[in-house]
Amino acid sequence: MSVIEMMKSYIGTYSSTDIRSLLHADHEEINALAEQMSSDESKSKRIRAFNQLKPFLTAHARAEEQAVYVALVTLRGSPEARAYGNEGAVEHSLVDVLMERLSKTEVAATDAWKAHAQVLRELLDHHIKEEERGIFEELGKHFSDEQRDAMGADFVARKQKLLLVDGTRSKKAA
Repeated sequence: MSVIEMMKSYIGTYSSTDIRSLLHADHEEINALAEQMSSDESKSKRIRAFNQLKPFLTAHARAEEQAVYVALVTLRGSPEARAYGNEGAVEHSLVDVLMERLSKTEVAATDAWKAHAQVLRELLDHHIKEEERGIFEELGKHFSDEQRDAMGADFVARKQKLLLVDGTRSKKAA
């Protein structure tokens, strides 16, 4: 990795089309919604935050797995990159389980719902911090600007498609 790329990774300054910028922007929104969902806000605000977080987080995760994790897991010569990709996928599956449990728990005011929301927030916080340190560094080490921009375009297209499908389902269900 060049000295310039190391500084970009350390400071977190990337082009707007770099996959790392796009992921970071999503992470900010995910953190804000997870915080609202696990807060002492009213039940309706927690439910609203959950209802916004679920489709967004699901689309983010599936798109990230395809655009980023597959590239890391199949990267030859970097056991670290492969480990990050595999760990990220496992953490995504744990988030999926918590989101499903939150969907099935009847009332956002119950202690069980709040406990699940708090654990979800903590898991997301850990995952995002690890990703923005380790995975972002691996992306800088092993992929060119053009490759990271292509990952970014792939990520955005996949996420938008998933959000559109989810939005269409939501409208049909209503």
